[in-house]
Amino acid sequence: MRWNSWFKRRRWEQRMNAEFRFHLESQTEDYIGQGLSREEAELRARREFGTLAWAKDECRDQRPLEWLADLLRDFRYAFRSLRRTPGFAITAIATLALGIGANTAIFSLVHAVLLRSLPYPEPGRLVRVASVTQGDVSIPQYEFWKEHASAFATAAGYRGGGDGSLVSGTKREWVQVMVVTADFFRTLGVSPTLGREFHPEETRPNGPQAIIFSDNLWRRAFDADPGVLGRVITLENTNYTVVGVLPRGFWFPQSADVFVPLRPAGGVSDKGANTEMIARLKPGVSLRQAEASMATVTESFRRAMAGDVLADYRGLTLIPYQEWLTGDVRLKLLLLFGAVVLLLLIACSNVASLLVARLAARQKEIAVRMALGSGSGRLLRQFLVENILLGVAGGLTGLLGAYWLLDGLVALMPFQLPASVPIRLDLPVLAFTFAIALGTGLVFSLAPLVAAARLDIQETLRAAGRSSGAGGTRQRTRSFLVVSEVALSVTLLVGAALLIQSLYRLHREPLGFSPRGLITFWTPPSPERRGKAVELRNFEARLLERLRAMPGVRGVAAVNVLPLTNQNNFPTQREGHPEQSIGGMEIRIITPEYFEVMGIPLRRGRPFTGADTSAALPVVLVNETLARQWWSEGNPLGDRIRIGRYHGQDLGDVPDSPREVVGVVADTKAVYLKAPPRATVYIPSAQAPWMTDGMTWVVRAGVVKGVAEQLRQVIAEIDPQQRVERMRTMEQIVTSVTADSRFDAWLFGGFAGLALLLTAVGIYGLLSFSVARRTSEIGTRMALGARRADVLRLVLKQSFTLIAIGLFAGLAGAAVLTRSLSSLLFGVGATDPLSYLTVSALLVLVGVLASYLPARRATKVDPIVALRCE
Repeated sequence: MRWNSWFKRRRWEQRMNAEFRFHLESQTEDYIGQGLSREEAELRARREFGTLAWAKDECRDQRPLEWLADLLRDFRYAFRSLRRTPGFAITAIATLALGIGANTAIFSLVHAVLLRSLPYPEPGRLVRVASVTQGDVSIPQYEFWKEHASAFATAAGYRGGGDGSLVSGTKREWVQVMVVTADFFRTLGVSPTLGREFHPEETRPNGPQAIIFSDNLWRRAFDADPGVLGRVITLENTNYTVVGVLPRGFWFPQSADVFVPLRPAGGVSDKGANTEMIARLKPGVSLRQAEASMATVTESFRRAMAGDVLADYRGLTLIPYQEWLTGDVRLKLLLLFGAVVLLLLIACSNVASLLVARLAARQKEIAVRMALGSGSGRLLRQFLVENILLGVAGGLTGLLGAYWLLDGLVALMPFQLPASVPIRLDLPVLAFTFAIALGTGLVFSLAPLVAAARLDIQETLRAAGRSSGAGGTRQRTRSFLVVSEVALSVTLLVGAALLIQSLYRLHREPLGFSPRGLITFWTPPSPERRGKAVELRNFEARLLERLRAMPGVRGVAAVNVLPLTNQNNFPTQREGHPEQSIGGMEIRIITPEYFEVMGIPLRRGRPFTGADTSAALPVVLVNETLARQWWSEGNPLGDRIRIGRYHGQDLGDVPDSPREVVGVVADTKAVYLKAPPRATVYIPSAQAPWMTDGMTWVVRAGVVKGVAEQLRQVIAEIDPQQRVERMRTMEQIVTSVTADSRFDAWLFGGFAGLALLLTAVGIYGLLSFSVARRTSEIGTRMALGARRADVLRLVLKQSFTLIAIGLFAGLAGAAVLTRSLSSLLFGVGATDPLSYLTVSALLVLVGVLASYLPARRATKVDPIVALRCE
C-alpha cells in the first residue's frame, strides 16, 4: 500500500468499499449457485464475512499515517466539545492566557538581559576589575594590576567623557565622548572596521591626539566616507586625527559616538577611584583561579605603594562582566519572574479545578466509553488533545497579551536594561511560550486519566443522574488546589505590601529642601567658554541678572550639582587634623542665594553674600553631618578646612587655600534618597575658579506652568548658541528618584491583585461545585429542620477552613521568600507585622465575598425539589 494513499483518502475509501462489495457479491453468487435464495445467500455471506465496519477499521489501521487521521478526529471532537461549553472554554483560556502572557513578557526581559551572551568573542572570559571598597579604580591600581596580574590576557580602563562639540570643516556635531586606554577594544575582542586601535604612545600626556568614530557617527556626519581616516577634526577646541571606525552593531553599555585615548597625567583625577577597569582572562584560567591570584598582587601593590596605601587596603576583586552589568537589575528581573511563575501556578490551579469540575459532569461519558472497550491509552489521548487545545489557545492569546505587556513594561521601566539587542518576542521566547502551553496541557491530562482509572463503571452507570455519591476524591483535589492558590497569592500579596509600604516610607523621607515651585536646568559651557573661568562667571552673572528680572520669579540660584542627581566629591581635610580627612567629601559650588531659593535652613553662623568674592577671605559652609563628625563637642565656626588635602598630603592640581567655616546648614539628601545625608561643604562660586563645567540653575516661581519657555527665550537673548538641557521641575527630579521603587511596588501589586482575583474565582468555583454536589444533603438537612443560618454556617465553615490553611501556609512561605526583597525595601523589614496583618485581613475579606453567593444559594435550596431530583 503506497504512502500517498493517506493523502488520497477519499479515493482509497471508494476502492476499499468496492473491493468489499465485490467479495460479498462473489460469495453471495456462490451460495445462490448452491441453491439458496438471494436473501439467504446474502445473509450467510455477511455472517461468514464478519462485521464489515470492524474489517474496514483493520484495513485502515494498516494504512501509513493512520494515527494522524485519528489525531485529527480527536482534535475535531475536542473542538466541538469545547464549543458546546463556551463558558468553561473562555474561562480556562483567559486564565491560562493571563499566566502565560505575564510569564512570556517577563521571560523576554530575562532572556535579553540575563541569558543572552554579550556580543563579544568568548564573553565568559570578560571580567570587571573593581576595588573591594570603592568600585572604580585609580590609575596606579590599573597600571599595576595590568602589569602584574598573571591571570589577565589583557586589561583596559575607561571613563565617561560627557558630551562635546565635534567640528569638521563647517559641520558641528554634539557627540558623546568616552575616554579609553590603548587596549580597550582588544580587551573586548573588537577590531575597527576601518583603520586601527589606539597606539600606546597616543595615551601618553604629550603623545599625538587620535580619535575613533562609532559606525553611527561615521554614517550620520560623514556619509560613510572611507576617506575620513587621517582627517583632522576638532573636539572641544583640540585637534584630533581620525584613526579608526568601529564595526556596525558595536555595543557597549555606556554608549558613545567617539573614543579618545585616556592620557594619565598624575593629577588628582588619576589618583582617585575614577576609572572603570575590565580584563580578559587568559584561555584556560577560571574565575576561581584568577581570584586566587589576586591576593598575591594585592600584597605586591601594598609593598610597592607603602606610603600611599592605607593599612586596611583590601585590593581588587573580579566579577563576571555580564553579572556586573546586570547588577540590581538581575535581582529585580528574577523577583519579577518568580512573581509571574507564582501567578502561572495559581492560574494552572484554577484551570485544574475547572477541569476536575468538568470531569464530574463527564463521568458518565467516560464510563460509557470504557464499557464499550475504550482503553486508558485512548482516553488519555482524547483528554490530552482537549487539554493541549486549551493550552495552545491560552498560549496564543497570552502571546498577544505578552506583546502588548512587553512594550508597556519597556516603556515604563525607570531604569536602563543592559541589553545588547532590542527586547522583543524572539525565537527563544516563542519556544518558551510553546513549552509552557504544551506543558500545561500535559499536566492537565493527568487528572482525568487518574480519575478514569479509579472509576467503577457499573456504579457510575447506575448512579447517573444523581448528585450524591461519588466525588469525594474530586472534592479533596479541588480543596487542595484552592489551598494552594490561597498560599501562593498570600506570598505575592505580602511581597507587594512590603514594597508599597516601602514606597510610602520613601515618600515620607525628609529631603532637607522644599521642591515645590522649583524649575531647574543646566547650561553646559560652549566650546568657546569651556575652561575659561572669567568668561563663564561673566556669562553666569548676566544670566542671573536677567532671570531675576523675569515676572513671577521669586528667586534664582545656581549650583554645580543638584541634590539627588549626581555626586561631586574631592578629598578634604580639617586644617591641622590629618586624622580628620574624607576622601570623598561632597563639594557644592553655589551662588549666595542658593539656600534661600532651595529652602535649606541655616543652623548657625551666616550664609554667603555678595562680598564673598575671589579677593575676599576664602570661606566655606558645612552641613550638620560634617559638623557632628568633625566638631561633635565643639564649634566649627572659625575653624578651617583644606579642600584637596588628604591625610596631610596635597592631591589637588591647584592647591586650595585654607577656608574658614562661617556657617552650618541643614542636611539635605545629596545623592541617594535611601541613603543618609553625606558630609558636604559649600563654596561660593566666585571663589571656585576651577569650576568650568557649567552650572545648574534653580528658579523659584510662583506659577511653574509656562515658565520654561520664558527661560529659554531669556537665555537665547543673551547667547543664541547657548544650549539649555535637563529642564525639569525639582518635583520631577524627586519623583524620578523614587521611580524604581514605584515601578517595583505597582508591578508586584498588579500581579498580586491578579493572583487575588484568581484565588477569589477559585474559592467561588469550589463552593459552587460543593453546593451543587451536596444539594441532596442540604435538602435533607432542611427537611429535617435545619435552619438557613445552619446551612449558611455549614458552607462558610468549609470556605474558612480552606482559607485558614492556605493563609498560614502562605504566611510561612512569605516569611522565607520575601527575604530576597530586603535590598529593595526602605524603612520596613521583610517580616513587617503590619504588612502580614493587612494581607491576612484582605484575604479573609475577599474569601468572605467569594463565599457569599454560593452560601446564599445553598440557603435557598427547596427540600422538596432537591429530594425529588434524587
